[in-house]
Amino acid sequence: MSIRSGILFLLGTADAYGLQIHGELEERTDRVGRINVGQIYSTLDRLSTAGLVRIAGSTDDGLPLYGLTTDGRLVRDEWLAETTVDTASAWPDMVFKVLLVGSLDDAAGSTLLQRYRRAWHEHSDEAGPNSPVTQNSPTALAQGRLADAALGWLDDLELLPGGLAALGRPLRNERPRRGRRPATAPAETAEQ
Repeated sequence: MSIRSGILFLLGTADAYGLQIHGELEERTDRVGRINVGQIYSTLDRLSTAGLVRIAGSTDDGLPLYGLTTDGRLVRDEWLAETTVDTASAWPDMVFKVLLVGSLDDAAGSTLLQRYRRAWHEHSDEAGPNSPVTQNSPTALAQGRLADAALGWLDDLELLPGGLAALGRPLRNERPRRGRRPATAPAETAEQ
């Protein structure tokens, strides 16, 4: 999973501030609580230094809005075209990318889904049960099963009511309240 690439894709949709980017990435990729807000800001700093992101204005209360540069758009497009499935992180990378892209751009999400389908089919053919490599390799057998699971998940996404477009929604513009999150209500004490 590439937070860096996710930020670039998100900013290709609209300019956004740091905490907004954090919330959108977590919500759209079902990774709530697993992305550190500090990681978002440090990645934005590195992207800015690399010339991929620029300050594009500010919110009404002075928070910087980040936007993509031309080079940032090129890097984003390269990431979008990449569908590598032969690495240890192939599954979480695919899930992150498909959920994020599908939630922001239906056409790009559909294209990405088809690219992943082709990549997993090719990978499955290479590691199929009749392959001489697979017959003697538990690891290759596992890779074949992973390819089957990935293809099944991609099929399931297309079978959602409304297809992949069902994931789509615009960026939220609402601002979270500042300060701490409300504490959960304490358990009721037993009557004495």
